[in-house]
Amino acid sequence: MNPIAFAVPVFLAFIFLEFWVARSRGLQIHNLKDSLTSINVGMMSEFSKAIGGLISIAMFTVIADRFGAFVWDVSNPLTWISALLLYDFCYYWVHRTGHEINILWASHVVHHSSEEFNLSTALRQSSTGFLFRWIFYIPLALLGYPVKVFVVVGLIDFLYMYWVHTQLIGKLGWLEYVFVTPSNHRVHHGQNDYCIDKNYGGIFSFWDRMFGTYADERDDEKTVYGIRKPLQSWNPLWANLHQFVQIWQQVKSAQNWRHRLMYVFAKPSWTPEKEDATTRFDANHFSRFDTPASKALIRFAFVVTALTNLLLMSYYFFQSQLSQPLRISYCILMMLILAGMGWLLTRPREATLSHLDKDHSHA
Repeated sequence: MNPIAFAVPVFLAFIFLEFWVARSRGLQIHNLKDSLTSINVGMMSEFSKAIGGLISIAMFTVIADRFGAFVWDVSNPLTWISALLLYDFCYYWVHRTGHEINILWASHVVHHSSEEFNLSTALRQSSTGFLFRWIFYIPLALLGYPVKVFVVVGLIDFLYMYWVHTQLIGKLGWLEYVFVTPSNHRVHHGQNDYCIDKNYGGIFSFWDRMFGTYADERDDEKTVYGIRKPLQSWNPLWANLHQFVQIWQQVKSAQNWRHRLMYVFAKPSWTPEKEDATTRFDANHFSRFDTPASKALIRFAFVVTALTNLLLMSYYFFQSQLSQPLRISYCILMMLILAGMGWLLTRPREATLSHLDKDHSHA
């Protein structure tokens, strides 16, 4: 059974704990619609991986079996330590190219689309990442690491990255030099000029120090989270597709093949007018995206999110008993439900469920 099935309830419990601690400290680090969207994006990612996520494992297995250079003893701790280090090194490059190549950014941008930063943000994972990520882990397969080791160290990397998405933990001294921490990962999610393209590590921060992409969090500059071209939607499907749509529109309007290729493979900021287009960020003119919503709509969204979580957990437990067409149909239906819920939250209040509640207060 998918080990994420056991992690999901823990993730959700810590989100509630973080909310309670923040509230007791008088901190406003959550927006309910944003947090629900992050959770729904995470569920959509899990349903999409249920359809196509085995690609990475299948490709790894084929390459390791045919071209693996060494035989590794899984009872030897050095096998696991070396595999974890190499996996995290590969993740650094997965992550870095995900910011520096536009078509890969289109897949990764969903993780940065929240303008909040809390544990729910960690759940904003791409539904299309499985199409590209496996390529970067080919070195582990060529070295012959068993697929079991690959899966376990990948899970360790994934679980570690959850806890660093919080504002409740400050700087951690010397640990900042070795590990990814909440402080240096807050930098990675910032829109501020000094934050752009910094701190790509998964577990270890020394990769960034080695390759010149590290930045410490600044005490004298408030970090503003999100992306320069804001998503402005609570729809998890649109969060996954909006950058792909933009690339398609840019390619269609391009005047020559060089520009078409650059729109796909250059940095996300590239334009024909300016080869390395960058704009300075002005925090004073930034305003968070929000939409009005009735209490009834918020309650409805909360219930749908909770029920979909239960249906995801049910899928984890019963997927082995389902035929492949039924699995795919189930996952597509769940993703459509999540997309529909996001669409309702994003629409103007007068067009959504207002007949259920005449209270005009904002959530």
